[in-house]
Parts: sequence; structure tokens; C-alpha cells
Amino acid sequence: MDSLIPIIQKLQDVFQMAGLGKAPVDLPQLIVVGSQSAGKSSVLEKIVGRDFLPRGSTIVTRRPLVLQLINTKIHTQPGGDSKEWGEFLHRKGEKIYSFERIKQEINAETDRVVGRNCGISSEPINLKIYSPSVLDLTLVDLPGITKNPVGDQPPDIEVRIRNMAIQYISNPNSIIVAVSPANADMANSESLKLARDIDPEGHRTLGVLTKIDLMDKGTNAWDMLNGKVIKLRHGYVGMVNRSQADINNGKTVRQQISDEAKFFRSHNAYRSIAEKLGTGYLTERLNSILVNHINKVLPSMCSKITQQLLEKEAKLRELGAPVPSDDKGGVLLQILLKYSKAFADAIDGKLQNLTQNDLCGGSRISDIFHNVFARSLHRIQPFDDLSDHQIRTAILNATATKPSLFVTEDSFQLLVKRQIARLKTPSVQCSELVYDELRRIASQCETLTLELGRFPDLKRRLSECTRDLIRRKLEPTKEMIANLINIELSYIKTTHPDFISSAKAMALAKNQATQQSESRQKELLAGLTETLNSITVAGDDKLPDVPPVLRSQDISDYDKGTSETRIIKTLIQSYFNIVQKIVKDAVPKAVMHFLVQGCRNSIQGELVKSLYKVNLFEDLMSEEPHTKKEREELTKMITVLRKAVKVVKAVQDHSVGA
Repeated sequence: MDSLIPIIQKLQDVFQMAGLGKAPVDLPQLIVVGSQSAGKSSVLEKIVGRDFLPRGSTIVTRRPLVLQLINTKIHTQPGGDSKEWGEFLHRKGEKIYSFERIKQEINAETDRVVGRNCGISSEPINLKIYSPSVLDLTLVDLPGITKNPVGDQPPDIEVRIRNMAIQYISNPNSIIVAVSPANADMANSESLKLARDIDPEGHRTLGVLTKIDLMDKGTNAWDMLNGKVIKLRHGYVGMVNRSQADINNGKTVRQQISDEAKFFRSHNAYRSIAEKLGTGYLTERLNSILVNHINKVLPSMCSKITQQLLEKEAKLRELGAPVPSDDKGGVLLQILLKYSKAFADAIDGKLQNLTQNDLCGGSRISDIFHNVFARSLHRIQPFDDLSDHQIRTAILNATATKPSLFVTEDSFQLLVKRQIARLKTPSVQCSELVYDELRRIASQCETLTLELGRFPDLKRRLSECTRDLIRRKLEPTKEMIANLINIELSYIKTTHPDFISSAKAMALAKNQATQQSESRQKELLAGLTETLNSITVAGDDKLPDVPPVLRSQDISDYDKGTSETRIIKTLIQSYFNIVQKIVKDAVPKAVMHFLVQGCRNSIQGELVKSLYKVNLFEDLMSEEPHTKKEREELTKMITVLRKAVKVVKAVQDHSVGA
């Protein structure tokens, strides 16, 4: 288990050296937060055992300091190394044995990024300290929380520091080390407030109480240390730091650690728990918490790293490799052929990548034919916008001054052609709907042909070429549909086997007239009976005699005009239904031949003819600027993640071997 912390440290180095703004996975680490005067820097120096952090009256820590402590007894040759030194990631390989120089380098590197004013930056400084006196640890020291800007500090300094802290402690794999002065009200502790906002139950927060020796006389931190004031899962550790006077007098950090232990052992309130207070216990506690936490989250972290690697590699494959200058024509041809095949497959129902939730491609075209178009045709009735009066007028106009014994064919042809012509509009609309669907298929195929996303000019020109082809194929389709209707209008074939004969039409008309006549007789008889029953007999007056027979012509004469109208309507309905079936069958065939198959069979040749030209290769195969940048970033990230996989695989193999 002791090897787990170095694994995380290696991952931190891998991610930081790659210059990533944010690690691709949340690494387990200890985040140290506290107010500007809480003694945070003193705590870190005591953990290291050396004075190495800049000091001052305002904000000194202006960039996050990622501090990796490495025990040289464990990680060097047998016998260890008694020397202590520091190494900065930005000065990789350079050992700095002077801790005063380490302090100066922290200042210099801070000024390099944020300048000499009191600004802050979230870009971290990575420092490794090798020593036989430290336990393996990784801590992140954040700028101290301040309420009011001082001197050159920006007016929003509090918000900026708080946001930076939230960014770090929001990492679910982090442990929050909240440093608070024991001689102040814990309810006002900025670090505990911040920790409670992100970790309200205190499950991943450890409290550090400083300045215990400066509490008012007669008071102590017993209740605070035992979680009686604010409870934290990992509890609290008490500390006694150097005062400014101690620092001025040259008191070393290690001397303070010794005096701290004496203070707790001799104090009445803390004597019984002295072994759980002070720098030594805090260091061991942090090491134990971090190791256990890493062990807990390592499996999921490994899975995330592997998953991200697979995703980035897949994305890089989608982008494809840069196109060599001498192969642009070959790549262009492959893309054109791939797009053409996708277009044809979409029409034929063979394209697997289209949505599974809705109709698409050829099935939508079929739906247009058999549902949309068929319904629109059926909604057109033989006598829409054609009244009996208009029919009678047409008959009279056709006979002119000549009385006729039979219904004239001229009136029938005139009227039926008028109704047939109404089938043209839905037929043309059918072709336009299919035209829209072909454009939709073209757009879908552009999306599915992933290579087009890399080459914006090619995508634009290909789209224009495809749409132009579909548009050109629509015109002969509409012309053919118009011809189909005109063919029906040019010759009314009354000898069609399904067309009703004139004799049958007359018989049907007479039968309808007879039924209506009988109905009217019944109505007249009923009315006459009611009238007779209502007459009051007075004196010698007699009721009039009822005729022995009521003849039909006395009730209603047979109306020749009405009969002719019925005959014409019967003929129109019969012939209109015939033509309606013909149009319903012929229009989809015309649309398929001239428009759908015309586009499907021509698209490959059209694209190659229009776009596969040597003088166009350079422009068409030019990538988007962001594509090149994205490929570089993905390549960089994949390299980093592969290194990370090797690091975590090493510890997994070690665990299996053990």
C-alpha cells in the first residue's frame, strides 16, 4: 500500500508535464485550505521539517503549490540518502539542496506568471521534496482566504480565491485539510465554512487546529478536538506553530516540533491525548488517510483513464490522419464513392446508421406514395365543386337549340375532364415531397460520411452538387406527371371495361327516380288523409269524394332534366374512379423512375465529374483549422493517457504479484 502515493505522484507529473489545464481524471490528493492568518504555511513547513515557504504580511501563496513529499529511505538504494533536496517540475532534473533557494524559486516562478503585484493564478507550481525525514504525501497548498483586499490586491480577490479553492475541493477524490486557528470562534472559520459548502457531511474533511497555545487563559480546545463543536469524519489534529518572534530569533522548524510535543505532554487538558496531537501524528494521519483513500478510488480511476483513452483514440480515428500532398486525389475519390454508396443504400434501405426510431430513407418515400399521396387522391371526390345545377346547365348548353332524346356525350366529357384535371395538384405535390425527402437523405449522408467534417470546402461543394442534381431531376418528373394527366384529358375512353354502360346508367337513374317518386306518393297520401280528418262536418254539407285511383303523374311527373343529371353523375363517378386508380398507380412509378432512381443511379458519376479535378484537389482537401488543432490535442492527450495507463498497470501488476 505504501507504493500507492508515489503512483499518484507519477500521474500528477505526467498530467502536469503535458501542460493540460485540467487532469483528465480526478486524482486523490490533500487540499490545504485556510484563511490568510490561520498558520497554514507553518503547518506545511512542519510536515516537511524545513523552512521553505515565502512569508509576508499579505498574500504570499498566489499560485497553488503541489507539494510531493518523497521519503528517500524507501525510494533510494539500501541505506537511503541522508541528503534533502527539492526539484521543481518546471526545472526538471535540477536538484536544489538549499531550502532558501527553493523559497526564492517559488517567489520567482510565481512572479513569472502573475507578476509582482498581488494577483493570483490557478496554474500550479509543482515541487518535490526528497528527505529521509518525511512520509510519502501529496498536498496542494492554496492561497489563503482573505476578506478584504489590501494594497495592490484586486477588489474581487476574495471571490477569486474562493472559486479557486472550490475548483480543487470539488474533486470528489480529494481530502480537504481545513486549517483553523483555535483562538478564534470556529463558527467563523473560513476554511470550515468552505469545506462545509462542498462536503456538508464532513465525510472527506480533516480539521487542523493551530495556535492552541495562544488561547485565552482558562480555555482549551478539548471540545473542538473531540468534534463537540463541529463534527468531521476524520476528526481534528491540534498544532502549535512558531510565532513571528520565534522566526525572528532563528528558531528552526524542527526545534518547534520538539517544543510542540513537550507542550502537549505537559498541558493538563491535552496530556491524555498528546499522542494524537502535533506534527508527527498529523503527518502519519495524512499519510494513512491518503493511502486508504487512494486504495479505495484506484479501481474506478483506472477504469476512467482506460475509458478516456478508448474514447480519445476513437475520436482520433474519426478525424483521420493528415492527407499527404501526393494522395489528395485518392482520398477525395474514396470520400465521393463512400458518400454515393451511403446515398444509394439509404434509398434501398441498406444503411445501418440511420435512426431506428423513425422512418427514414426509402421507407419514407414509400410512405409518401402509399399513405400521403394515396390519402390526398382519395380526398378528391367526383363531384367536388360540381353541383347538380352546374351539371344541368352543361347538359342544356351541349344540346343548344336541339331537343335530344338521349344525354349528350359532349356534356359528359366536358364535366369529367374538369374533375380529372383536379388530380394534377396532389400528383405534383407528391413529387415535391419526394424531392424534399431526397434532400433530407443527402443531408443525413453528409453527416454519416464523417470525413466530410474535416473538409469544409468539399462538404459545401458536394452538398451543392447533390442538391443541384436532385433539383434537375425534379423538372422532368413534374413534366411526366403533367403528361400523365394530359393523356387522361386528351382521350376519354368510354369503352374501358370498368366503365359503366349508358344503358346501365339510365337504368340506375330511373330506379333512383322511381324510389324518389314512391317516397313522394307516400308523403302526399299522408298529408291528404290528415287534411280530410281535420274537416268538421256541418249541416247538409258533404265531404268531397276521394278519387278511386291516385295516378303517379298526379303526384309527381317524371322530370326528364333530373333524370339526365342522374345519368351524367353516374357516368362521371364511374370514369373518375377509373382515372383516379390509374393516377394513383402511375405517379409513384414516374417519380421513382425520373426522380428517385434518376438521382440514385447518377449521383456517383455526377460527383466524380464535377469534383474529381486536379485543380480542385488542394482546395477541396483543405482541413478546417480547428480540425488540425483538435488532432494535435487528441494526439497529446492519448500520449498522456497511455503513460497513465502504464503507471496504474504497474501498481496493479505489483498488487497481483504480492
